[in-house]
Amino acid sequence: MLRQELQLYFDRVYPFSQVGNRHSLPGQINIRFELGDEQSNGTIERVNQATARAVALFNETFDNPEGEIVVLIYEYSEPNSFTASNEYLHRQFPFKLFGEFYNEVLERNEMRIIIGKLPAKDINIKNILNGIANTEIGFEPGIDQTIFFFDLLADKAFHMYDDRGCIIWSDTADKIRDIYIKRNQWIVDNYRPEIEKYFK
Repeated sequence: MLRQELQLYFDRVYPFSQVGNRHSLPGQINIRFELGDEQSNGTIERVNQATARAVALFNETFDNPEGEIVVLIYEYSEPNSFTASNEYLHRQFPFKLFGEFYNEVLERNEMRIIIGKLPAKDINIKNILNGIANTEIGFEPGIDQTIFFFDLLADKAFHMYDDRGCIIWSDTADKIRDIYIKRNQWIVDNYRPEIEKYFK
């Protein structure tokens, strides 16, 4: 079962993380990046910049398109706070593969957990990240689900929360040092002192 496999992985690599608690993610060593900061709020220019930066960071985190990654999705029943369709995100994965994803509702809060494993190349990542960037601004199509991506072999993970930013993390600084160096100018300044401690 994918949920059990992912939790066993967390227990080994990110011991404070729980599949059933999205607030227990990300891992201990992380980098928070600015995505739309140079563009005005509510503009297509901001969405475009946020999407382009997020796609670049995702591809640098998961640099083997043939490699399998695990996607972990948290969603609530529609209508959600931004009236975004849950179905739009589902369609960004191959139909047959998505039908095989682990899919369960947590009874205590009616939140659905969806977990899948597939090659990075089979994910329409640009549409997903663009949908996340669109949502709070009010553009369509929007994605209101919370989504995390994990490489269980390289121990790297990625999460974009909205048009403002995203987080990349690992269990050791060396595994994400190349991204820290290459995209240093995109790091959120308020978090920079804490982030830089990991890489010294």
